Amino acid sequence: MKVPGCNKPVKIATDGSGNTFGATFWTDGKCEAPCLSDEPWLRKSPAEGVLFWSDECEEIGQISYFDDEPPNPDWKDLEYAEDPVEEDYIVAVNSGVADTNEKMRYVRMRLWWLGNDQIRQSEASTLSDLHLQNLEAFAAILSEDDPDQRLMKAEALRELSRFGEALTLLTGSLPDEAQDAVEFIKKLAEAQNYSVAALP
Repeated sequence: MKVPGCNKPVKIATDGSGNTFGATFWTDGKCEAPCLSDEPWLRKSPAEGVLFWSDECEEIGQISYFDDEPPNPDWKDLEYAEDPVEEDYIVAVNSGVADTNEKMRYVRMRLWWLGNDQIRQSEASTLSDLHLQNLEAFAAILSEDDPDQRLMKAEALRELSRFGEALTLLTGSLPDEAQDAVEFIKKLAEAQNYSVAALP
C-alpha cells in the first residue's frame, strides 16, 4: 500500500476468512474472537511513524501467502503496517488525524477499549482519569437518534457512573438484535455497576 504522507510503501495483512466461534463479546462493543483477527481502520507506518487510515491508501499490488517471491522484488523487505498503541490514539485525537465525526468516534472508542483492556485482564479495577476523560468526550459526540450509537452511549454513561441517564437511554429506540445486551446492561446500571463486563 502507498501511504499518504509516507515515502515508503507498507504491507497490510488481510484475512481470507474468519468467524466468531468461541468469541467473547463485551458491553463496550469489543469482540475478542480466536478465529477472527482485528483489522484496525487506523494504522501506523513502521518506518516513519505516520498514522494513516487504511481505506485512504493506494493499493499498488498484492502478495499471496503462497508466493515464494513477491511479484515486485522491491517489496521483498517491506514491513507490515503497525497497529496503533494508546499513545497513537491520543495523538490522533489531538493532532487532526481524526478529522471527521466518524473518525473521532472510532478513535475515542478504540481508546476506551484500551482502557477497559486493563480491567478485562484484571490489571485494574477502574478506568484511569485519562480514560474517563476520553469516555466523557466520546459520550458527548454519540448521537441519541442513531440506535447503535444510543446503545453505545448508554454503556458509556453506565461506565461513567451516570446510571440514571444510562437507564433513560436504554428505554428508547435500540437495535432489535441487541435486546439481550440491552437487558444485561440495564441490570448492571440498576445495580450501579460501572465496570465493563462480558455479555452472557
